Amino acid sequence: MLPSLARVLAGLSLATGLVAVAAAQSNSLLHGPSRPEARPPQPAGVVPDVVLGGAAPAPAVDERPKNRVLLALSPIAVAQPKPRKIQVNDLVNIIVREDKRSVSDAKLKSDKKWELDSELKKWFRLNPEDHLVAQTFNPTPGAEFDFENKYSGSGKVDRTDSLAMRIQAMVIDVKPNGNLVLEAKKRIRTDEEEQIMTLTGTCRSEDVTPQNTVLSSQVADVVIDTQHTGAARDAARRGWLMRAFDFLRPF
Repeated sequence: MLPSLARVLAGLSLATGLVAVAAAQSNSLLHGPSRPEARPPQPAGVVPDVVLGGAAPAPAVDERPKNRVLLALSPIAVAQPKPRKIQVNDLVNIIVREDKRSVSDAKLKSDKKWELDSELKKWFRLNPEDHLVAQTFNPTPGAEFDFENKYSGSGKVDRTDSLAMRIQAMVIDVKPNGNLVLEAKKRIRTDEEEQIMTLTGTCRSEDVTPQNTVLSSQVADVVIDTQHTGAARDAARRGWLMRAFDFLRPF
Protein backbone atom coordinates (compact mmCIF):
# COMPACT_ATOMS: atom_id res chain seq x y z
CA MET A 1 0.00 0.00 0.00
CA LEU A 2 2.76 2.41 0.90
CA PRO A 3 4.73 1.86 -2.34
CA SER A 4 1.61 2.56 -4.38
CA LEU A 5 1.00 5.79 -2.47
CA ALA A 6 4.62 6.87 -3.04
CA ARG A 7 4.33 6.26 -6.79
CA VAL A 8 1.11 8.34 -6.93
CA LEU A 9 2.71 11.22 -5.06
CA ALA A 10 5.78 11.13 -7.33
CA GLY A 11 3.55 11.19 -10.42
CA LEU A 12 1.60 14.16 -9.08
CA SER A 13 4.83 16.03 -8.30
CA LEU A 14 6.20 15.39 -11.85
CA ALA A 15 2.91 16.53 -13.46
CA THR A 16 2.90 19.70 -11.35
CA GLY A 17 6.47 20.51 -12.45
CA LEU A 18 5.65 19.98 -16.12
CA VAL A 19 2.57 22.21 -15.88
CA ALA A 20 4.63 24.96 -14.23
CA VAL A 21 7.31 24.80 -16.94
CA ALA A 22 4.67 24.83 -19.70
CA ALA A 23 2.90 27.80 -18.11
CA ALA A 24 6.15 29.72 -17.77
CA GLN A 25 7.10 28.97 -21.38
CA SER A 26 3.60 29.94 -22.62
CA ASN A 27 3.72 33.19 -20.71
CA SER A 28 7.17 33.96 -22.06
CA LEU A 29 6.18 33.18 -25.66
CA LEU A 30 2.78 34.84 -25.74
CA HIS A 31 3.02 37.69 -23.29
CA GLY A 32 6.68 38.70 -23.58
CA PRO A 33 8.82 39.82 -20.66
CA SER A 34 7.19 40.81 -17.44
CA ARG A 35 6.67 44.48 -16.82
CA PRO A 36 8.96 46.19 -14.31
CA GLU A 37 7.51 46.78 -10.91
CA ALA A 38 5.82 50.11 -10.44
CA ARG A 39 7.81 52.60 -8.44
CA PRO A 40 6.14 53.49 -5.13
CA PRO A 41 4.85 57.06 -4.98
CA GLN A 42 7.09 59.57 -3.26
CA PRO A 43 5.76 61.22 -0.11
CA ALA A 44 4.82 64.88 -0.30
CA GLY A 45 7.79 67.18 0.05
CA VAL A 46 10.38 64.56 -0.95
CA VAL A 47 12.45 65.44 -4.02
CA PRO A 48 13.44 62.44 -6.16
CA ASP A 49 17.10 61.59 -6.53
CA VAL A 50 18.83 63.45 -9.38
CA VAL A 51 22.35 63.61 -10.64
CA LEU A 52 24.33 66.77 -10.04
CA GLY A 53 23.87 69.06 -13.02
CA GLY A 54 20.09 68.57 -13.33
CA ALA A 55 20.10 65.39 -15.46
CA ALA A 56 17.99 62.49 -14.26
CA PRO A 57 19.76 59.11 -13.96
CA ALA A 58 19.33 56.84 -16.96
CA PRO A 59 17.01 53.89 -16.32
CA ALA A 60 18.68 50.55 -15.98
CA VAL A 61 18.54 48.50 -19.16
CA ASP A 62 17.19 45.01 -18.75
CA GLU A 63 19.71 42.86 -20.60
CA ARG A 64 17.97 39.59 -19.77
CA PRO A 65 16.78 37.57 -22.76
CA LYS A 66 13.12 37.93 -23.63
CA ASN A 67 12.53 34.19 -23.49
CA ARG A 68 14.78 32.59 -20.90
CA VAL A 69 12.75 29.38 -20.70
CA LEU A 70 12.92 28.82 -24.47
CA LEU A 71 16.66 29.47 -24.53
CA ALA A 72 17.15 27.06 -21.62
CA LEU A 73 15.03 24.19 -22.94
CA SER A 74 15.22 24.46 -26.76
CA PRO A 75 18.26 22.80 -28.37
CA ILE A 76 18.12 25.14 -31.40
CA ALA A 77 17.26 28.51 -29.83
CA VAL A 78 20.03 31.09 -30.17
CA ALA A 79 20.11 34.42 -28.40
CA GLN A 80 20.15 37.46 -30.66
CA PRO A 81 23.65 38.97 -30.78
CA LYS A 82 24.16 42.52 -29.67
CA PRO A 83 24.68 45.04 -32.49
CA ARG A 84 28.31 45.87 -33.10
CA LYS A 85 29.40 49.42 -32.46
CA ILE A 86 31.73 50.53 -35.25
CA GLN A 87 34.28 53.21 -34.44
CA VAL A 88 36.85 55.27 -36.31
CA ASN A 89 39.82 53.26 -37.69
CA ASP A 90 37.79 50.03 -37.74
CA LEU A 91 38.00 47.93 -40.92
CA VAL A 92 35.02 47.03 -43.12
CA ASN A 93 35.16 44.63 -46.09
CA ILE A 94 33.43 46.08 -49.18
CA ILE A 95 32.14 43.68 -51.84
CA VAL A 96 32.26 45.50 -55.17
CA ARG A 97 29.88 44.25 -57.87
CA GLU A 98 29.39 46.88 -60.53
CA ASP A 99 27.93 46.04 -63.95
CA LYS A 100 27.29 48.78 -66.47
CA ARG A 101 26.27 48.77 -70.12
CA SER A 102 25.76 51.81 -72.32
CA VAL A 103 24.59 52.00 -75.94
CA SER A 104 24.82 55.21 -77.96
CA ASP A 105 23.84 55.72 -81.60
CA ALA A 106 24.18 59.17 -83.19
CA LYS A 107 23.80 60.50 -86.74
CA LEU A 108 24.57 63.99 -88.01
CA LYS A 109 23.89 65.50 -91.44
CA SER A 110 24.74 69.07 -92.40
CA ASP A 111 24.26 70.87 -95.74
CA LYS A 112 25.26 74.52 -96.17
CA LYS A 113 25.29 76.64 -99.33
CA TRP A 114 26.30 80.30 -99.62
CA GLU A 115 25.95 82.52 -102.68
CA LEU A 116 27.17 86.12 -102.95
CA ASP A 117 26.98 88.39 -106.03
CA SER A 118 27.53 92.11 -105.46
CA GLU A 119 28.51 95.17 -107.52
CA LEU A 120 29.75 98.53 -106.28
CA LYS A 121 28.23 101.42 -108.27
CA LYS A 122 28.44 104.37 -105.88
CA TRP A 123 31.13 105.40 -103.41
CA PHE A 124 32.68 108.54 -102.01
CA ARG A 125 36.16 110.06 -101.70
CA LEU A 126 37.93 113.11 -100.27
CA ASN A 127 39.04 115.88 -102.62
CA PRO A 128 42.11 118.05 -101.98
CA GLU A 129 39.97 120.48 -99.93
CA ASP A 130 38.91 117.60 -97.61
CA HIS A 131 35.36 117.54 -98.90
CA LEU A 132 33.36 114.41 -99.66
CA VAL A 133 32.63 114.04 -103.36
CA ALA A 134 31.03 111.26 -105.41
CA GLN A 135 33.33 108.58 -106.73
CA THR A 136 32.82 107.09 -110.15
CA PHE A 137 34.13 103.73 -111.34
CA ASN A 138 34.95 102.51 -114.79
CA PRO A 139 34.54 99.59 -114.91
CA THR A 140 32.33 98.96 -111.88
CA PRO A 141 34.00 96.70 -109.20
CA GLY A 142 32.09 93.65 -108.02
CA ALA A 143 32.41 90.38 -106.13
CA GLU A 144 30.92 86.96 -106.68
CA PHE A 145 31.20 84.14 -104.18
CA ASP A 146 29.70 80.64 -104.22
CA PHE A 147 30.30 78.18 -101.35
CA GLU A 148 28.73 74.78 -100.72
CA ASN A 149 29.52 72.51 -97.76
CA LYS A 150 28.05 69.08 -97.06
CA TYR A 151 28.83 66.88 -94.08
CA SER A 152 27.40 63.53 -93.02
CA GLY A 153 28.59 61.58 -90.01
CA SER A 154 27.39 58.69 -87.87
CA GLY A 155 28.69 56.94 -84.79
CA LYS A 156 27.69 54.01 -82.59
CA VAL A 157 29.13 53.00 -79.23
CA ASP A 158 28.26 49.79 -77.37
CA ARG A 159 30.20 49.46 -74.12
CA THR A 160 29.95 46.95 -71.29
CA ASP A 161 31.91 47.32 -68.04
CA SER A 162 32.07 44.85 -65.17
CA LEU A 163 34.00 45.12 -61.91
CA ALA A 164 33.96 42.49 -59.15
CA MET A 165 36.37 42.51 -56.23
CA ARG A 166 36.70 42.70 -52.45
CA ILE A 167 38.55 45.56 -50.83
CA GLN A 168 39.18 46.36 -47.18
CA ALA A 169 38.16 49.88 -46.20
CA MET A 170 38.93 51.93 -43.10
CA VAL A 171 36.33 53.98 -41.24
CA ILE A 172 37.71 57.53 -41.28
CA ASP A 173 34.67 59.22 -39.72
CA VAL A 174 31.41 58.38 -37.94
CA LYS A 175 28.60 60.89 -38.48
CA PRO A 176 26.24 61.92 -35.65
CA ASN A 177 23.45 59.82 -37.22
CA GLY A 178 25.68 56.71 -37.29
CA ASN A 179 26.68 56.79 -40.98
CA LEU A 180 30.20 55.60 -41.72
CA VAL A 181 32.64 57.37 -44.04
CA LEU A 182 34.83 54.73 -45.71
CA GLU A 183 38.09 54.97 -47.60
CA ALA A 184 39.98 52.10 -49.21
CA LYS A 185 43.12 51.90 -51.31
CA LYS A 186 44.64 48.85 -52.94
CA ARG A 187 47.89 48.65 -54.90
CA ILE A 188 48.93 45.61 -56.93
CA ARG A 189 52.28 45.48 -58.72
CA THR A 190 53.44 42.67 -60.98
CA ASP A 191 56.81 43.20 -62.68
CA GLU A 192 56.32 46.41 -64.71
CA GLU A 193 52.55 46.46 -64.35
CA GLU A 194 50.97 48.40 -61.52
CA GLN A 195 47.31 48.81 -60.62
CA ILE A 196 46.05 51.28 -58.03
CA MET A 197 42.42 51.13 -56.89
CA THR A 198 40.83 53.78 -54.66
CA LEU A 199 37.30 53.68 -53.21
CA THR A 200 35.50 56.25 -51.08
CA GLY A 201 31.89 56.47 -49.94
CA THR A 202 29.39 56.56 -47.08
CA CYS A 203 27.17 53.76 -45.74
CA ARG A 204 24.85 53.12 -42.83
CA SER A 205 26.20 51.23 -39.84
CA GLU A 206 23.10 48.97 -39.99
CA ASP A 207 24.11 47.79 -43.48
CA VAL A 208 27.33 46.22 -42.19
CA THR A 209 26.61 42.50 -41.76
CA PRO A 210 27.80 40.39 -38.81
CA GLN A 211 30.47 39.06 -41.20
CA ASN A 212 31.80 42.66 -41.39
CA THR A 213 30.90 43.10 -45.08
CA VAL A 214 28.85 45.62 -47.03
CA LEU A 215 27.86 45.71 -50.71
CA SER A 216 29.03 48.53 -52.94
CA SER A 217 25.38 49.10 -53.95
CA GLN A 218 24.71 50.10 -50.32
CA VAL A 219 27.46 52.73 -50.33
CA ALA A 220 26.37 56.28 -51.15
CA ASP A 221 28.52 58.81 -53.01
CA VAL A 222 30.78 55.93 -54.02
CA VAL A 223 33.82 56.82 -56.11
CA ILE A 224 35.86 53.98 -57.62
CA ASP A 225 39.09 55.02 -59.32
CA THR A 226 41.26 52.42 -61.07
CA GLN A 227 44.56 53.41 -62.64
CA HIS A 228 46.90 51.20 -64.67
CA THR A 229 50.53 51.84 -65.49
CA GLY A 230 53.08 49.71 -67.31
CA ALA A 231 53.91 48.27 -70.71
CA ALA A 232 50.35 47.17 -71.52
CA ARG A 233 49.01 50.64 -70.74
CA ASP A 234 51.72 52.30 -72.85
CA ALA A 235 50.94 50.04 -75.81
CA ALA A 236 47.22 50.84 -75.70
CA ARG A 237 47.66 54.57 -75.10
CA ARG A 238 47.30 57.01 -78.00
CA GLY A 239 50.24 59.12 -79.08
CA TRP A 240 50.49 62.83 -78.31
CA LEU A 241 49.84 63.83 -81.95
CA MET A 242 46.62 61.78 -82.09
CA ARG A 243 45.48 63.25 -78.77
CA ALA A 244 46.19 66.75 -80.11
CA PHE A 245 44.15 66.05 -83.26
CA ASP A 246 41.26 64.72 -81.14
CA PHE A 247 41.43 67.82 -78.94
CA LEU A 248 41.48 70.31 -81.82
CA ARG A 249 39.15 68.32 -84.13
CA PRO A 250 40.40 69.93 -87.35
CA PHE A 251 38.14 67.73 -89.51
